[in-house]
Amino acid sequence: MNSSRPLIRVSTHATSSDRLRPMDCGDGIVDLPYDLIRASSERFEAVMNPKATFRYKLATRLPFQYNIFPSFIRSHLLRMHNVDLNLFHHLANETARKTLNEAFNVLGFHLQRKKPPSLLITHDVESEKGLRSALSFKSVEDELDVQSTWFLPSDEYPIARHIARDLAEGSTIGSHDVKHDGRLVHIREHEELVDRLRRSRAKLEGIFEKEVKCFRSPLLQFSCRIVAALSEAGYRFDFSVPCWEPVHPLTMSGFGVESVQAFEIDGVVEFPLTLFQDHQVLVVLGMNTREAIKFLVDQAKLVRGFNGDIVVLVHPDYSFSQDLKGYRKLLESLLEVHSLVAIDAISKTSECTFA
Repeated sequence: MNSSRPLIRVSTHATSSDRLRPMDCGDGIVDLPYDLIRASSERFEAVMNPKATFRYKLATRLPFQYNIFPSFIRSHLLRMHNVDLNLFHHLANETARKTLNEAFNVLGFHLQRKKPPSLLITHDVESEKGLRSALSFKSVEDELDVQSTWFLPSDEYPIARHIARDLAEGSTIGSHDVKHDGRLVHIREHEELVDRLRRSRAKLEGIFEKEVKCFRSPLLQFSCRIVAALSEAGYRFDFSVPCWEPVHPLTMSGFGVESVQAFEIDGVVEFPLTLFQDHQVLVVLGMNTREAIKFLVDQAKLVRGFNGDIVVLVHPDYSFSQDLKGYRKLLESLLEVHSLVAIDAISKTSECTFA
């Protein structure tokens, strides 16, 4: 062994539960606590090939849309599952990234992000009711000089020109598929997927009179087939994969990439949804807007501690449309967290528990 060259070794016997930090063995040799790359790759493969439950397949393959079922029934089905509220338990890829960075630091190599972390405010406009509330949300954002991204399905409901004009002013417009029917993940043929995604983008560009390069699938559907079709359909950014969602509709269990930083697949930049979406917080977990604000801000602090992007999803269809003061408070708090210097999230786990 040539000890004059720096060496990072992968332990062949240790597991991720043995220890979190790398071990400095001296002479330019550092041992990792476990095979970080393999563990992260296996987790990523599982996310790229999710298994839809029979219940999801039944609800989204019927002749009518899944949302013909009353929302209280759909919400009840999601609430039937045990939920782990602690996001810190579901950041395995970020923990691995941090451990690898520490190993390089021991050897004198300091790795940093190319770009500083972002705060991204996003909205999914699922219904005509949500569209009517959208401009009220935007007025709050305009007052705070906050720009947001609006994802709309192209064929779900009529989009009035005057609303489109005002919503597009200073905002980013993204596609939310053609219909909010949850069927995107079932399409097997590549050309059919590309055509559907392309049609949605083209129609929205005609309505809003601006380029559409962003996409988020309804119900946060995500698969390798969808990602492969996005680039060919003309998209550059995708916001469909959650960092972690406690009860994902597709799998009816926890699901996510467990990362709070963007990554690229086939020319498409993936921005994980790093905070729990408002539907999970307000409907599945049953919080009011005041409780939701505290919960999401605590999550944002954790994400910031990992030097990650704070990506939040608020639907204008839900409770915040009746509490615009609360929505303003949420934005102000997230802006404050975004400006903070990153803390060491690993060593301050006591700050990462959400009761």
